[in-house]
Amino acid sequence: MLSNEIKVLDYGYVRLLNISSIISRVEGMLDEEGIRITSEFNARDVDPAICARMSFNNFDEERTEDQDMKLVEYLMKNGHSTPLEMTTVWLEYKLPIFIARQFHRHRMQSINEVSARYTILPEEWYIPEVVGGKSTNGAKQGQENNLPWWKQTLFKFLLNTYCFISYKTYIILLGLGVAPEHARLFLSLNHYTNYISKMDLHNLMHFLKLRLDPHAQVEAREYAKAIYKLLEEHLPKTMKLFKEYKLNV
Repeated sequence: MLSNEIKVLDYGYVRLLNISSIISRVEGMLDEEGIRITSEFNARDVDPAICARMSFNNFDEERTEDQDMKLVEYLMKNGHSTPLEMTTVWLEYKLPIFIARQFHRHRMQSINEVSARYTILPEEWYIPEVVGGKSTNGAKQGQENNLPWWKQTLFKFLLNTYCFISYKTYIILLGLGVAPEHARLFLSLNHYTNYISKMDLHNLMHFLKLRLDPHAQVEAREYAKAIYKLLEEHLPKTMKLFKEYKLNV
């Protein structure tokens, strides 16, 4: 069974909703051993190669999987992105608001997020397992695991207490008839939100390259690792090439 969901942080997850390509001939095709192919999603590793052949007007000509993957490797190695953009990935995220706002900066995606104007957000907020200390190398961003246990314990206690009080205040204000769009102002940036994202494969790889970088925020990296693992299960050969030619981590 292939994984479609991976838990991240304390309450979060990444769920793979669909991977789709304009090449929709998976169902009913036979593999090299003559076994009928069935797939929950209709995207395959070879789809970018099939799309690329439109340049030579031989879109429908049959090729072996090995020939197709050699072409995909050429495309990725030489930065030909358009065929990869023909594959689209839909993901559902549950993540802290401060991470969601970082991910929204990747503008080559469509996002639909749960709205606290229309629904009451659940009593869930993120408490770091390890509380990072300020970097000792002079960097303006980043963290190190350099805080003593008592400082980390104090941080977690204060943060959880603050979030508990702010959430209870939020619920009380809703009960008093305050508009949800104003009552939500009491919620903290580590409160959880949900959204669906649609991004083409090329731009998702660019997203992963940035968010898997060791300098990316720890929590953002955890979500990027989950996305990478999900894609690796469904598009193993493509992600192997991505790791070789694009990741550089």
